[in-house]
Amino acid sequence: MPLRCERYEQACVIGVDGELAGENAAALRAAVERQIEEHHVAHFVVDLENSDFIDSEGLETLLWLKRRCEALFGQVQLAGLQDNCRKILQITRLEPCFQCQRDLPSALRLMR
Repeated sequence: MPLRCERYEQACVIGVDGELAGENAAALRAAVERQIEEHHVAHFVVDLENSDFIDSEGLETLLWLKRRCEALFGQVQLAGLQDNCRKILQITRLEPCFQCQRDLPSALRLMR
């Protein structure tokens, strides 16, 4: 399974295993919509510890997630960015758009 979805208090953690591209990006969108509709979640952490690549579709999905959360007065954080994913965000100048934490526990502490 390329995505893990777990709820922690007020936040939903979605872990991506493999590239955030193609089907994984579409699955991320579907998982977010399901959490919003069924559980009224507005805060998300995308755990990218097990992901080493983000393509343009993945970047668009992250931007969509950020806009969706902000519309619900929630927030999104990225956790566990690997060097390659961090470089992709830097090259595309999208890194400042996201709150990036070194690991999942750090991101969850900031969600309280």
